[in-house]
Amino acid sequence: MIISHEKRTTSEVNDWPGLHLLHFQGSTCSQKVRLILGELKLNWASHPINLIKHENSSTWFLGINPRGLVPVLVDNGVVHVESNDIITYLDSQYSTAQSSYFFAANSTEAEKAQVLLDLEDSLHADLRLLTIKFGPLSLKSEKQISKQEHNGIADDKRNHEINWWREKLNNGITEAEISNAIANFSHAFEQLDRLLINSPWLMGDTISIVDITWYVNIQRLLQVGYPLHKHPTLNIHYKKLSRRPSFKADSKPLNAKVGRAVFAACRLINYFKSNKIENYIN
Repeated sequence: MIISHEKRTTSEVNDWPGLHLLHFQGSTCSQKVRLILGELKLNWASHPINLIKHENSSTWFLGINPRGLVPVLVDNGVVHVESNDIITYLDSQYSTAQSSYFFAANSTEAEKAQVLLDLEDSLHADLRLLTIKFGPLSLKSEKQISKQEHNGIADDKRNHEINWWREKLNNGITEAEISNAIANFSHAFEQLDRLLINSPWLMGDTISIVDITWYVNIQRLLQVGYPLHKHPTLNIHYKKLSRRPSFKADSKPLNAKVGRAVFAACRLINYFKSNKIENYIN
């Protein structure tokens, strides 16, 4: 998805040459884009957006993406948002027929891939809930929500995000929501596990965007303590992806190592509090 000039007030990005990525190291959606950039061996300029400090609610950032979400790709002044759209765009623009990570438009393979991408996209709220419950993510304060609400021009997607955060702040997260989120991921992982029994990759004989997209979700579920060994084929698949050079490179920055340490500390605390995902799995 492209953000039109009319919806952007931060004009400096119009003159940025080449590829630029506005991202946060701990964002799974940002990670998808970094991984495809690495797989395609593209040069790009990094613009970290600190979500912990709520920099995505600043007037400057909302002037680039009124939705207030990372990642944002700027390709020679053109602003692209929504991670799955971005990685599909990058593949279409910068891969060759021999190195493509997607499939011919309107093909049966593309349709099947889109089903799996849509399934992954439908689990974003569940992933957020589990990161709050078992990881380091906290609910936003009313002051933070208000800043997100009033900075920048109005946007329906951002309004949806604001309503979500305000509802959770006011009403909390229920045990039923957590159970449902875990069940949704468990069912999805069972589906992926079955696909991999007879194929080396989720879409057949070659790695694709689908593998990259699901990898970041599997990694986050592992970080919050999900027992991936319950899906043995998917577990092997995850480890195989982790050994790829671009995936290993993405795990090397200091802030990535700090992030892993924070999740490890959360798992330890949850263990002693008996606040574990296994408690919700039948």
